Amino acid sequence: MEAIAVIAAVVGAVWGIAVLLRSGLLGGCLAVLLAGTCFGLPLLKIELGPLPLTIDRLLMVLLVGQYVVWRRLGWVKAKSLGRPEIVLLVFTALMVLSTFVADWQASNYQAVAWLIIYYLMPAVMYWIARQANSSARAMPALFACFALFGVYLALTSLAEYFKLWGLVFPQYIATTAAEPGAEFVGRARGPLLNPIANGILLTICLGSALLWWPRLGRRGQLILLLLMPLLLAGIACSLTRSVWMGGLFALALAVGLALPWSWRWPLLGGGVLVLALVTVLEWENLLSFKRDEALGAEKTADSVELRPIMATVAWHMFLDRPLLGCGYSQYKSEHNNYLSDRSTNLALERARDYIPHNVFLSLLTETGLVGLGLFLALLFLWLRDAWRLWNTPQVPLWARQQGLWMMIAIGAYCINGMFHDVSVMAMMNLTLFFLAGITAGLRPLVERTPVTNRHSERSEESPPLVGEILCCAQDDRQ
Repeated sequence: MEAIAVIAAVVGAVWGIAVLLRSGLLGGCLAVLLAGTCFGLPLLKIELGPLPLTIDRLLMVLLVGQYVVWRRLGWVKAKSLGRPEIVLLVFTALMVLSTFVADWQASNYQAVAWLIIYYLMPAVMYWIARQANSSARAMPALFACFALFGVYLALTSLAEYFKLWGLVFPQYIATTAAEPGAEFVGRARGPLLNPIANGILLTICLGSALLWWPRLGRRGQLILLLLMPLLLAGIACSLTRSVWMGGLFALALAVGLALPWSWRWPLLGGGVLVLALVTVLEWENLLSFKRDEALGAEKTADSVELRPIMATVAWHMFLDRPLLGCGYSQYKSEHNNYLSDRSTNLALERARDYIPHNVFLSLLTETGLVGLGLFLALLFLWLRDAWRLWNTPQVPLWARQQGLWMMIAIGAYCINGMFHDVSVMAMMNLTLFFLAGITAGLRPLVERTPVTNRHSERSEESPPLVGEILCCAQDDRQ
């Protein structure tokens, strides 16, 4: 088995080198993301202590090496630091400090491993993606890659949901579903074996597919319309309410921002009204329905009841250490000290086996107000850059669409993050930081645009964005 693993690692390294040399830094980042999603830890790992070597981590090392070489050769130009980069550096330094001032050796150095996987690697990905050559040729190709990846995820999700195991790839999705005690069986887990992570990726891929609409002819748009139900079906098969909300948000944002003002409010208002009616009429079913194969509908309702209990425990932990928290990745060992509190009627003991189902609460308890504040500031700055990029008509279409895509990604991340700690799900931070790095790399396009021309007034009679997008799309095709 070890010999097979070594051979596979060598093949992956050779393939990775070819991709990096052929497609540049942007292609190298994409290779790391795809390898980490489809060929990550469940498929292959070489034990190296607390942090096993996987194909995506090997590719990350090669990507860093390529970046260093390209910088020395002058093929990559250094870009000036902005506020997001400064906040990211401070936040990363705080995460390192928060890890090592606590019991970082516990559980076979789990805190250190999580720090590297969930924050240091994403920070490196952000830095490299920010320096990558994002151009009128590269960005549409990136949109297409994610759209095709979304088709693969959707087909795999449907095959898994309907138990068509012969159509599932990689096959460990099928083999793990048969293991005793496997989580989320009966839902579309995808290659990450997690329906929430799978749903977030599908939502991001849905957004990238929608970005191709103005570039396509009628036949292409018809094909895209046929693909939309496939991607939405993959999202639906996650059987996760937060994923459904994220998917609806992505669809509403992508379509709503491209509509004229005279169409936007009636359609979005009608959509909100329909959604509200469905929520009211199906409220009981939304609270309790059968999701996992081995669990009944009462367990779905139980997950709703657990959230205020976990929030109470996290809040008490925050009150004891409000500024810097208990230390990164220390929640599971520290929260046991709060379960015997009898000052509340909630059965806090029920939260013993859980971490906070909220990414912001998790940061608040482990890194305090300082850590959460820095992370929220980072998200705000990324969102501001994305909005400015999208809302600057003088910027090329491909760059503006990256701003819209980034807003979709942040929305999907935050909506799901309100109900799950998505930061400790494989590839979630890495994907978000990758898209944020690309957006940051395009910031000079907005900075070079005169301020007075960024927000030109538009009349109600002329569509605010549709006409501009169609014109830009024709220019791109020419």
